[in-house]
Amino acid sequence: MTEKELVMRAKKDISAFDQIYEMHFQKIFRYVLMRVNNRDVAEEVVSNVFYKAMNKLHMFRWRSIPFSAWLYRIAANEISNYYRKRKRGGVIVDKVRVELEIPSEEEPMSYDFIHHYMKQLPHNDQDIIVLRYFEKFSFTQIAEMTGKKENTLRVNLHRALKKLESLIPGEVLDDVYEKVS
Repeated sequence: MTEKELVMRAKKDISAFDQIYEMHFQKIFRYVLMRVNNRDVAEEVVSNVFYKAMNKLHMFRWRSIPFSAWLYRIAANEISNYYRKRKRGGVIVDKVRVELEIPSEEEPMSYDFIHHYMKQLPHNDQDIIVLRYFEKFSFTQIAEMTGKKENTLRVNLHRALKKLESLIPGEVLDDVYEKVS
């Protein structure tokens, strides 16, 4: 059964949504976890994503984007809601584990290490970096998810990487540049 057929079936029989959940859970969870860097928070956010998707499934219209792009958009909105609540002093407590030590030569730079610096970037910059480098989406796929043009995304990614580079200490960057050259 194709994704389109499955979504159409789920619109008529909500029990079919279980298959949609199973099909997309891992990808959405990984994306959210990379953005919030906390398993408990990620579970809560992903739960909200699928709850909203299930309740608003009747509103989904097939266009030129896949269903998963719609889920990623809901996830991005839920992540923004999480950070907005935290900023206002909401009840969600951030238990982010930050590894400040410089990675050894044997181990690659971990996401936990980069997350310390990424969380200082605007949410849109974090999104594009995670979608492009950690989720390995093409610019075409990201454009479908965000509704932005590919060229705009390329420029945004370049600027986001420059901002990230400016946040990372020079000695860490020198070490990284030395390893990749």
